[in-house]
Amino acid sequence: MEILHVSAECYPVAKAGGLGDVVGALPQYQNKLGHIAKVVMPMYRTKFLYDNQWEVVHKGGASLGNSFFEYTVIKERLISLDLIFILLI
Repeated sequence: MEILHVSAECYPVAKAGGLGDVVGALPQYQNKLGHIAKVVMPMYRTKFLYDNQWEVVHKGGASLGNSFFEYTVIKERLISLDLIFILLI
């Protein structure tokens, strides 16, 4: 089974409360059970962003009403949890 967690926070990237702990831990247990679990979240400009290595997965743009925004999807290269981040430009 493939599982996609979409969250505003995930430890070790951004954590304000218990949600960050759960989203950081649950996918790791699901992967150990044989599932494919990933986390998608916004990328905040934190120390984590500047201290790690990234690869660009996708760049694009989208319209939302009368507004157009560009975005970049990046993935951290080294940590064991499959984290995918959305950067709005």
